[in-house]
Amino acid sequence: MLQGKEYKAVFSDIDGTLLNTSHQIPEKTREKIMDMNCHGIPFVLVSARMPKGMRAIRDELGSRNPMICYSGALVVDGDEKPIYSVALKDGEAQEICKAIPEITPDVSVNVYSNDRWMAEDLKEYWVDQEMKITGVRAEEVSFQDEEVMKEVHKILCMGPADSITVLEKKLQERFPDIRIYKSKDTYLEIMSMKASKSDAVHMLEHVFGVTREEIIAFGDGHNDIDMIQYAGLGVAMGNASQEVKKAADYVTDINDREGLRQVLDQAFSL
Repeated sequence: MLQGKEYKAVFSDIDGTLLNTSHQIPEKTREKIMDMNCHGIPFVLVSARMPKGMRAIRDELGSRNPMICYSGALVVDGDEKPIYSVALKDGEAQEICKAIPEITPDVSVNVYSNDRWMAEDLKEYWVDQEMKITGVRAEEVSFQDEEVMKEVHKILCMGPADSITVLEKKLQERFPDIRIYKSKDTYLEIMSMKASKSDAVHMLEHVFGVTREEIIAFGDGHNDIDMIQYAGLGVAMGNASQEVKKAADYVTDINDREGLRQVLDQAFSL
């Protein structure tokens, strides 16, 4: 798999990839990545999360590398300042937010812009649960406020699995030019069709002075596929879906057995 290859940068998904099922970075994995950082090999976090939801993980790794957020819709530098942004077009976010409750009134609607997470009711079950999971507090706003909708990087819908399935189908029919996909049974992610993890990775190549052939990318979800296919070595986790595994050059062990570190140990014997 790695014979005769020299890799110079790593881009990794977070949930289900870097983190185990206890939502922690295994100690040996963390030590390996910190050792890579000391040797000038960047380890870049890539996630559907907002910057605030990634900061603590990057800090734990002792890194100041850029982060790819919202599945490629936003890239921030070491100081968390935006250096690349792909937002929904003007008017799209308002139209989508109006359509969602008409289709599925029981689904929670959340809007993300740069490092802001906004919802209309912070006491609503799904919003409250997400705040507890992420450790990030949402802002209570009105989606009628045009200022809220000026630069929307992502809309997240959370709700019962059956409702999310219905919503996905109806929104895809109504908005065919917008990226709409389930990140899990109860979560629906909505963003610009121009936003992708692979484009964000490509944008950062010049920052690190590497080529795509010198990049390793790790992931486990549907939104990781384009990044896995783009990288010189695309690695799917053992806990990934069959679709993701088929897109990868290599399938490693599951996240609970540190599949990511197993590959890093082979690629970087520091």
